[in-house]
Amino acid sequence: MQGQDPDQESLSSSCEEQDDAQDNFVEAREPAELMFCIILSAAYAGLARYCWEPLQTAGQFKLFVCVEGFFITISLLALLLGLRPYLSPSQLQIGKHGVKYRGPYWPQRKTVNWDQMFRLYLSPQLIIVLYHPAHKKTGVRPLIIQSAYLADRDKIIDSFVKYALVQPIFLANPDWITKGFLLLIYGLIIAWILAMLLG
Repeated sequence: MQGQDPDQESLSSSCEEQDDAQDNFVEAREPAELMFCIILSAAYAGLARYCWEPLQTAGQFKLFVCVEGFFITISLLALLLGLRPYLSPSQLQIGKHGVKYRGPYWPQRKTVNWDQMFRLYLSPQLIIVLYHPAHKKTGVRPLIIQSAYLADRDKIIDSFVKYALVQPIFLANPDWITKGFLLLIYGLIIAWILAMLLG
């Protein structure tokens, strides 16, 4: 039995590589951010330990639970935020068949094929994909890709343009006034929650 021609083998392997071609973007891990979150977590844990005895001596159980609960919750939250890129990093794959995305705070990977896509909105920090669910053409669901978490995010838009079968719609990032307004709303919500906890 004669072996296959080497030229045909190289041609078939190159065709397989082109069919499986895709661009991968994975979240970068910054040790400095992890250390900052650990220091912040330790600081809030220290505050909780420092306030434990005076609040317990005061005998006000409601104030004790609110203050200690706040410090311990922020301490655990800071620790989880620092460890998150190591436990479930964001990942985006863009290829000839479609998009696969795993978000920073949603570890389950989502796959959307190009034939499912309805609209595609591209911006440097946020990408919105509107798609039809599998085997359905009636409903439309959003896939929000937070490209700010991914490494080499300046190449993501070029990768979408290269592979996408849907004509993308380009958007600009929000200006500083809009970002400041959103941060103000977020701060007011946090203050309202704290006011409700403290009674």
